[in-house]
Amino acid sequence: MAVEDPLTHEAARICQLMNVDIQFSSGIWSFRKKRKITLPNRATFYKSLNINVSFYGIEEGGAAVNIAEVYLLKEEVPIFTLALRQQKLLFPTNYLQQLTIEREMCCLQLESYEPAGHFVERLCEAFQVLKQQMPMFEMSS
Repeated sequence: MAVEDPLTHEAARICQLMNVDIQFSSGIWSFRKKRKITLPNRATFYKSLNINVSFYGIEEGGAAVNIAEVYLLKEEVPIFTLALRQQKLLFPTNYLQQLTIEREMCCLQLESYEPAGHFVERLCEAFQVLKQQMPMFEMSS
């Protein structure tokens, strides 16, 4: 019986959490999802939600460098960032967050050093909160 590689197991867990296929290239596991936002009296927005999960420098506990770029409307930023902070999984010691604003779009850049599954689970739960509070939000693969 073959022993499953822990990285493959983590990638499979992330695929299931986010309902995506994960790509592997140059030592980096990554996936992309697209958001479709429809607002009354506005055009429909199509933006990419990029989450790149890196599985290098794995330690005993499975920690990895995790990077995400999340594109949000200005009114979504406070909901999403509050949802990130209120997760059952606490932020790791090595966590960075930066917000860039250009017109009505914001790019929230996140980076952490923790198990990739924890990082993606936190994002997934924040998107669930965003979907509940802003029903015009829709995400696809």
